[in-house]
Amino acid sequence: MIEVKIQSEFGEYTQRLNHGHKVNWDYTCTDAYQPTADNQEWSKCPCCNLTPRIWTFNNGRGTACGCGNSIYDHFSVYAESIMSVVTRCGGSAVEYDCDELRKNWNEYCATMVSPCSHADLRLLDRW
Repeated sequence: MIEVKIQSEFGEYTQRLNHGHKVNWDYTCTDAYQPTADNQEWSKCPCCNLTPRIWTFNNGRGTACGCGNSIYDHFSVYAESIMSVVTRCGGSAVEYDCDELRKNWNEYCATMVSPCSHADLRLLDRW
C-alpha cells in the first residue's frame, strides 16, 4: 500500500492506494459481486480490512473489496473460469478448482502480490 499526501484548499490529507486504487471503507463494486458464503475462510483485505465480494460466471471469476476508484475501476484478484478450463481440456472440467479464487485472494492478502490477473491469464491463453 502507498500513502500519498495531498494538499487542497481545505488542508492536507493522506490518500491510501492499493495497486493504484483508492482505499475506501465500503465496497467499491457493482451489485454483481456477492458476499462469500464462507466468510471465515476468506482473509480480510490488508488495505481496507473488508472481506471480498465475489463475481463468478461462466467466463470469469474475480473479487472486489473497498479498494477502487469507482464501481467499474477497482482492484481485483482473479481465477481461471470454468469455461476456460473446459475449452483448454477438450470438454472436461476435471481440472477446475472451484476454490482457486479463495486461494488466490488469501495469497494476495498474505503477500500483497496478486497471484492472478487478467494479463496473467491471457498470457496462458486462459480467461
